[in-house]
Amino acid sequence: MRRGTRPDRRPDIGPDIRAEAAADATADAMDETRDDKGNGTMTVKIVIGHRLGKGQAVADGIRAAGGEPVLIPGPGADMKVGDVMAAEEAALGISFCGSGGAGAVTAKAKYGHEIEFGMRSAQAGVTAVEQGRTVLGFGFLDSEELGYAVTEALLKKLGETA
Repeated sequence: MRRGTRPDRRPDIGPDIRAEAAADATADAMDETRDDKGNGTMTVKIVIGHRLGKGQAVADGIRAAGGEPVLIPGPGADMKVGDVMAAEEAALGISFCGSGGAGAVTAKAKYGHEIEFGMRSAQAGVTAVEQGRTVLGFGFLDSEELGYAVTEALLKKLGETA
């Protein structure tokens, strides 16, 4: 192998194609449901992976804002965010670990998701969603406020692009 090449990169799938696939998956993750009066509402799946197996407070915030949380159980769940997003066809992934980056970087490497990591506030997550990021990496910030704010920002963004 030539020096400086990466064996994990296939020449037939470049970053642009992976980014397009991630964007298509985000569009597919948007469901329109109708209530009994025929009014349409948008629901989205958001995957939560917490290094210590937590994340219930964020899930509660996502649910309160009208999203559908998918909470990955057990320790080390942050490393499975990309895999579960693909399986669930989720629009967004939230990864929690000490540094706020391991699960997000793994999702980018495996699936080409646009990521932002090392975040420590709900506002940073909202900004990342507004910038088109699909996986967010936080330190241990399991709060209902975060889940609610990020879900509202995602629904607004998806509503603009729909």
